[in-house]
Amino acid sequence: MMARQPFLWSLVVVLANPAYAQPGEQPTGPTPEEIEARMAQKRSALAKLNAILKKEPTVKEVQDATLHFYKLEPERLAKMADATHWKALLPEFEGGIDNSTGKNFNYTKDGFFPVLPSPPENPNPGNFKERTEGTSDSFLWRIRAVWNLDRLVFNSEELDVKSLNSIEENLVREVTTLFFSRRRQLASLLISAPEDPEELYYEKLKLEEATATIDALTGGMFAKRAFKGLSDQDQ
Repeated sequence: MMARQPFLWSLVVVLANPAYAQPGEQPTGPTPEEIEARMAQKRSALAKLNAILKKEPTVKEVQDATLHFYKLEPERLAKMADATHWKALLPEFEGGIDNSTGKNFNYTKDGFFPVLPSPPENPNPGNFKERTEGTSDSFLWRIRAVWNLDRLVFNSEELDVKSLNSIEENLVREVTTLFFSRRRQLASLLISAPEDPEELYYEKLKLEEATATIDALTGGMFAKRAFKGLSDQDQ
């Protein structure tokens, strides 16, 4: 009984093979012509995808445009870090100007001679014995320079620059993730687009959302070159 088991398994395999199907039965699955047509369609879609991607910005261009738009280029941050370190060598200047004017009048009367002469050349209608006038004008300016040499050892503004470096890294990571996510979405639509119209609409909507987000992060640079390889019929 045990010796007949290999024979039975061989018979099952032979009967399951489509080449040994019963007369009149058609083998299931796509025909070689259908497979070749699908492969040709995918090759055409892949060629179209490559044509689109060649005209769109590269990931490096997108990263540089994003950092330029937010003014977070590595060169700019490096200059800011050097400037904060050597800033202590420059003094802080303070200046001020004071200007004041004043006049003093002193009139004296004589108790023994309350009425004094009033000659025409020097009239004295108030019968003053003595009249004196003086001024107290003053003009003062000052300037002061202060050096904070302790900042040569540690300047708190350097921490602000380091926080900008963290923002730069997060921004590059975010725009890079969006860039390749959009490319996968574009490849999926061109090579294996869904047949359901509703699903196809939502997939296109996701692609437009990713394109708009990258365009906003790059300050309007990305959308100018996006989909340049698509014809009006493809769009």
